[in-house]
Amino acid sequence: SLVIFSGLYFIRSIVNPVRELSETAKKIAQGDFNTKIEKIHDDEIGDLCDSINDMATELGAAERLKNDFISRVSHELRTPLTAIKGWAETMQYGVPDRITLEKGMSVIVSESSRLTGIVEELLDFSKLQSGRLTMQKQKIDILAEVDEAVYMFKERAFSEGKHLLYDEPEIMPPVYGDRNRLKQVFINVLDNALKYTPEGGMVGVQVYQDFKEDMIKIIVADNGCGIAK
Repeated sequence: SLVIFSGLYFIRSIVNPVRELSETAKKIAQGDFNTKIEKIHDDEIGDLCDSINDMATELGAAERLKNDFISRVSHELRTPLTAIKGWAETMQYGVPDRITLEKGMSVIVSESSRLTGIVEELLDFSKLQSGRLTMQKQKIDILAEVDEAVYMFKERAFSEGKHLLYDEPEIMPPVYGDRNRLKQVFINVLDNALKYTPEGGMVGVQVYQDFKEDMIKIIVADNGCGIAK
């Protein structure tokens, strides 16, 4: 009886927990970082349970960081590439006037330089890993940035059979902000608006000064499928 009791105790206290640890470790190895082991005893097996649970938590955090990194990189690179492609298409589909040609070439050169800067930032992985984002703020002409972003998508809208409407105001007060980051926002929003607007649809851009709230508001509206609440 004592032998049987000792055998059952060994199975319950050692074999079963170790088997559970093994199964959980397999799940973690397969990418299930939310799995946890219930700690029953404050012994060596219990300490091992804590260690594996902590490991799963750390691996889950690393996985989320990796996914966030990939998402950020794709957005960072897409902005200058979209600008370069847009202006290249504008000049490809017709011989632009001198002013438009100079403006387009200037954008292509500046966005190429910005693309180089982004790649250099990516090489310094420690900055991205810690989530630091350097803002280069200065007084800027917000209308110039919006106009440049809209103009970039005009040829694409025309080729896709969509209407891109923008009634540019005459003047707006200067804005204190990061020119590159703001342009990135305008390009991403316009890119998505056109992407999800059907042929024959309309994308409208409006800029106005809200004196009541002391703000400059920029609205991009389309009649596409919309975004879920």
